[in-house]
Amino acid sequence: MVSTALTEGVTNAAAPDLDVGVLFDRLLDAVIVARLSSGRIELWNPAAEKLFGFSAEEAKGQSIEIIMPAAIAGVHRMGYERYLRTGHGLIIDAGAPVEMPARTKSGEDIRIELSLSQLQNSRGERFAMAAIRDARNHKRLELTNLELTQARVARSEAEAAVVARDELLDGVTATLQAAPDLDELQRLTIALADIRRLHNGQLTVSPQDGDLVDLASAAADGLRRRALGRRVRVHTPPRVPATFDAPRTRQVLEQVLDEAWHRTPDGSRLEIRLEHLSPRIVQVTIHAPGTGSDRGVGIGLHLSRELMHRQGGTFTAAVTSNGGLDVIMTLPAPSTNSRRRPRHRSTASVAGGHGGGF
Repeated sequence: MVSTALTEGVTNAAAPDLDVGVLFDRLLDAVIVARLSSGRIELWNPAAEKLFGFSAEEAKGQSIEIIMPAAIAGVHRMGYERYLRTGHGLIIDAGAPVEMPARTKSGEDIRIELSLSQLQNSRGERFAMAAIRDARNHKRLELTNLELTQARVARSEAEAAVVARDELLDGVTATLQAAPDLDELQRLTIALADIRRLHNGQLTVSPQDGDLVDLASAAADGLRRRALGRRVRVHTPPRVPATFDAPRTRQVLEQVLDEAWHRTPDGSRLEIRLEHLSPRIVQVTIHAPGTGSDRGVGIGLHLSRELMHRQGGTFTAAVTSNGGLDVIMTLPAPSTNSRRRPRHRSTASVAGGHGGGF
């Protein structure tokens, strides 16, 4: 912490046999030199005066314990005796500044960073040199950085809330502009009510370990019954363990598939793919071709995004150039222990292996 220039240049007048240099009085860090044989202070630079409140005249000749709380002084005495016997000590051997309590002339308890090293004069007398920095400045800097980070997070959250509000309004507008029938208007009303319930805490999300295959199968079967003239194909391995809220995830799948259905022409095929993206992430991809018209993004997708986020997942939706829809969702996978538990499968049919279809 202290420059080697301390040992070069002008000799300090207070201790003519210690060649500490002109920088001693100019350093921003407090520097204290004490005689090892007595533990008494020999040198005390202006930065030490400023930090501890003792003038150089008051400090010289005093025990170094004048800057220590009582409890620390006791520990110091044991360490001091050990160093005199062995030449080793916890602080002097630390290799880096050590943070510890200290006390000023006024009795204020402060935190300091302390480094110790040994000096020797021309007669072979040994001295301990303490380089001290006010650790409170670091704490203030940490608090300032924390406040700046909190301000940035608050700003990001406010901006995200504005974006979410705009997306919600766009979704309502898109649904109304698409000349919705009575069923679509009813779904819009239910989605808006669910968003309100989600925000005021009435609609809760409780993720648990489970298998997405049966859930995707049920959602696909439901779409087949509603969307005659459309083909729905599901690609999945035999099992896709994930951590999710089953009713809410089923709701998301149905909302996305319903949105996709209204974008596809008769005879088209909707694709659902489940896969292990990594040991910790499961991905669900839904692709639907479009009719060439720009339908916009419906309100159901806005609600789906919020429901996925509440489960620790992600949700992205993109309208293709021909008005189709691509949706990618992720969910966390269960822990390794959870995946090893035996699972009782339902009677829903699953085609085995990747690329299998329903």
